[in-house]
Amino acid sequence: MKTVFGQVRKDSHQGRGPVWDVEPALVSPPQPGALALGRLPGLEEAVLAHTALTAGIGVYAFPDSVLRDRAGVGRAFGLADKGENFLEVLREVATGLQSITARKSISAALRRINPTVASVELDSVQNPERAFVGHRLKDKILPLELTEESDGFRRFYAHLLALYQTPPKQTLVFEEPENGIYPGALELLADEFKAAPDAGRGQVLLTTHSPALLDQFSSEHIRVVELVDLETRIGPLAEEQREALSEELLHAGELLTVDPARLRA
Repeated sequence: MKTVFGQVRKDSHQGRGPVWDVEPALVSPPQPGALALGRLPGLEEAVLAHTALTAGIGVYAFPDSVLRDRAGVGRAFGLADKGENFLEVLREVATGLQSITARKSISAALRRINPTVASVELDSVQNPERAFVGHRLKDKILPLELTEESDGFRRFYAHLLALYQTPPKQTLVFEEPENGIYPGALELLADEFKAAPDAGRGQVLLTTHSPALLDQFSSEHIRVVELVDLETRIGPLAEEQREALSEELLHAGELLTVDPARLRA
């Protein structure tokens, strides 16, 4: 990762205000705080960085109403943060020739939490208004509108849409994905998170307060977030805790309960 230029706000000799954290490569840098984008080298890199931060990153904290409310949907790059444009994303997954594997993987994951699920279909490929989940009951398929499915089912499906959206995001951030998810589905959800990077579906970052979800990850996956002297610090686990996990003297979930996770010194 390369920082082209950047400013921070901190106390300075002239008082509180912005200062250069990384100065632009100019003979005479402009004063901090001034609009300088057009005069800075690395403009192309900055544009690429802006694109990556908008189109390349998804930050998801799905509400209970996810995949139900479509109000206020504007232009979005991929799945919107609250999932409001899920029909458009579902259409891309349903019609893309490169999404055949994704469709099969999503259906297989849904069947693992509900064996009756046969498929998820749109009412129209051109202008979808509704999505239906087909449930196989003996020799018949019973269609149920996606909005009528349980909160847990919709939240689980929303995570799958984020992970399998096309084109994929470069980075996917999930805030407390365990909320509203069936306890028995947490292991499956963790498997999907861990498989995404190797499958080219983006780097996955998640925050959690669930011991059951944290138990699905190794010490190499875990990072500690601490507030130290009013600064947020992020880093690997303390060495003694890593060793306790590797020797199975401690479960990962106990880092949230028995022995709170600590930063490596």
